[in-house]
Amino acid sequence: MAGFDTTTRYQGVFARHRSTCRIGEGKPCSCTPSYYGIVWDRGERRQRKTPRFSGASEARDARADLHEAVRKGKVPHEAGIRLGEVRTRFIKAARDGVALNKHGRRYRRRSVDSLESALAQIPDELARRRLGKVKRGDVQGLVDELNKRLSSSRVRGIVNSLRALYRFAEDRELADHDPAQHVRLPASTAKPRDRVATPGEFARLLAALYEMTPKERKAGKSRDPREALSDAVPFALAGYGTARSQEIRILDWEEIDFETDAGELAADEEGRKPGGSWRVVPFVAPLRTILREEWIAQGRPKKGKVCPPRKKSRSGMVSLDSLQARAHRRWRELDLEPIALHEARHTAATWLDHAGVSPKVASQIMGHKTPEYQPGAARITLERYTHMLPGELERARKQLDEFLAERSAEALDSVRGR
Repeated sequence: MAGFDTTTRYQGVFARHRSTCRIGEGKPCSCTPSYYGIVWDRGERRQRKTPRFSGASEARDARADLHEAVRKGKVPHEAGIRLGEVRTRFIKAARDGVALNKHGRRYRRRSVDSLESALAQIPDELARRRLGKVKRGDVQGLVDELNKRLSSSRVRGIVNSLRALYRFAEDRELADHDPAQHVRLPASTAKPRDRVATPGEFARLLAALYEMTPKERKAGKSRDPREALSDAVPFALAGYGTARSQEIRILDWEEIDFETDAGELAADEEGRKPGGSWRVVPFVAPLRTILREEWIAQGRPKKGKVCPPRKKSRSGMVSLDSLQARAHRRWRELDLEPIALHEARHTAATWLDHAGVSPKVASQIMGHKTPEYQPGAARITLERYTHMLPGELERARKQLDEFLAERSAEALDSVRGR
């Protein structure tokens, strides 16, 4: 229940009593009230309040200062805006391309969706707070609470989204500080991606997708080659083509060129537009073979998803979580160590390195902005003075093809001999 306000002997200064104070019953005050002042802002056509003070004279002086600031127009118009209101405004501005990321570029559609999802984790109690009243301790408390039920990476994403919100607010003078800037983030609980398959092992994993498991054999079931092929394509794109999950989901046959044995990978639908994020990836022999088989199985389409969903889906894209669960279950039943799609991509990076592909070319193929630092290599040379020469992608393809053929021959022969 709210407290009671009573007037004081000072104009525009009021006393706030506790809800349990006897003054509400018309009796003398039985609490220790706080005091605040009110000033009418004609420009904004609303009242402005001072903070609360323990004494009436302090509230009077604060009201006088506020009155002078309002008269001179020095009070920020959005001084009292709430965190929840700024959250709504920030998301809309990000979707409209008004709010930019820390690199000064527009947010991608998926990035805005991630921001909205992360900021939705802010509890209503905190969202109702005035933006300028949110303190570092409030954000730290939120981090500590979220860490009890969310992964460390998810908590970090929420804090980074809150920092982006305050960066937006500071640029527009809605806030003068960022309470999320120096909070202590939880220790990372993510497992390092150290699962890397050899060329022979990876070929064996793909071949196993076509095999019958002991349970299927016992039940008298047969393995549908068409389903096996559709399960193998995404892993081949990740392991042989360095594709990320989202790149696999949106890849279209329009971006596959069998004449040049290369394809274009885009981060999202916006990546296909001029200036978007996309890259050209050369197809090594194993990938070219699998893609061509899938293309023929689909009826040699000119356009359409390379990896269509097995069942009708709202997004129209394949569910890679279901695909991985299905493949991992089959591999375990065949006593093989499963590999995730992103681990397959890490495997591709390892193969490029072992095949002798230069770091600059490898970074271009992987879609990294700059190659990782390597001992014995001058970083400034790699990042600023090393450029792709004509024919380097083709040369990289040949290098990787030779490496894969050399390392896979023995393993593939043993599979065929069964």
